[in-house]
Amino acid sequence: MNEVEIILKQILILTLLGVTGFAAGKGKFLPENSHKYISVLILKITMPFLIFTTMGNYSFTGETLKNGFLIFVLGIFFILLGGFISLGPCKLMGIREKTKNIYIAQSMFGNVIFMAYPLLKAMYGDEGIVYAIFFNIANDAILWTLGVYLFNRHNTENWKDNLSHLVNPNTLAFMGGLLIILLKGTFNFENTLVYKSIWDIFYSAFYNLGHITIYLSMIFIGLILSGVRIQGIKDIFDRARYLVYSLFKLIIVPVAAVLFFKATGNFFDLFVKRIVALQLAMPASTIVSALALEYDSDYNAATEGIFVSTILSIFTLPLIVYLLTL
Repeated sequence: MNEVEIILKQILILTLLGVTGFAAGKGKFLPENSHKYISVLILKITMPFLIFTTMGNYSFTGETLKNGFLIFVLGIFFILLGGFISLGPCKLMGIREKTKNIYIAQSMFGNVIFMAYPLLKAMYGDEGIVYAIFFNIANDAILWTLGVYLFNRHNTENWKDNLSHLVNPNTLAFMGGLLIILLKGTFNFENTLVYKSIWDIFYSAFYNLGHITIYLSMIFIGLILSGVRIQGIKDIFDRARYLVYSLFKLIIVPVAAVLFFKATGNFFDLFVKRIVALQLAMPASTIVSALALEYDSDYNAATEGIFVSTILSIFTLPLIVYLLTL
C-alpha cells in the first residue's frame, strides 16, 4: 500500500472519529462546553504523557536529533512565511483589524496537535510522533510570542507577559524526555535497576493514557465543528472568503515547502521533508479559536476558518502526500 492510500485510509478513520464528536455535539449527548474540558484534558494530561513516554522509550541517535533540529528551524521559517503570504489575500479581500489578525494567525498555525499527531502516529508510528514534537516546539515558540501579539495588539496589555505560556505541560514533558535521552546516552541509564523497574511501571501506566490523545483530539474537532451553523446557500456563499484563505493555508505554503525540498535534492532526510510538509498542510489550529475568545478577537472568524479548512483538508492532504512521493 503506497503512502497516498495509507493517508486516505487514515483520514477516513480520523474523519469517522470526528463525525462521532460532531454527532455528539449536535445531539447534545455531552454537557455544554464539553469541548473546552476535553481540550484541557488533552493539553494538560494526555498529550504531555504521550510526548514523555514516546521520547523516553524511543532510541534516539545523533541523526534523530539532527533531523529534529532541522525540522524545528524549517518549521520556524515556513510558519513565518505562511503569515507573510497571508497578507496578500487579506489586502485583496479588504480584511481589516481583528479579523485580519485571525487570518494571519490561522495561515501560520495549523492543527499540529489535534489532527497531526493522530495522523503522523498512524502513518509513521512513534518515529512520526517524535519528529512531530520538534515541529510543535517551533509552532509554540511563535504562537506564544508573535501569535499572542496578533490576538492582543488591539488591547493595552503587554504581550511580553505571555512568554510565560512557553512553559507548559507539553514543553515540560519535552524537556523531561530530553533528560531521559541524556541519561540514557551519557550514563547508560537504561541498563540500571532503577530505570528497568521504575520506567517499566511508569510506561505501562501512562503510555496508553497518552495515546488516548489520538481519539480525544478527533472528538474535540467534531465538537468544535458541530457549533458552526449553516442554514442555507447564503451561509455557504458568505463563507467564500474562508475558502480563499484555506486554499492558501492548505496548498500554497505546503506546496512551497515541497518545491523547496525538490530544489534541495537529497540534502534533507526523507522524514524531515515529510514531517514539515505534512505539518504545514494541516488545517487551521483549534487553539487559535480559544485564543481569539480569550483576547476578545474575532472568535467567529476563527471558528468558521477551522470548519472550512478542516473539511477541505480531507481532500488537500492526499494531494500533498502525492506531491511528496513524486
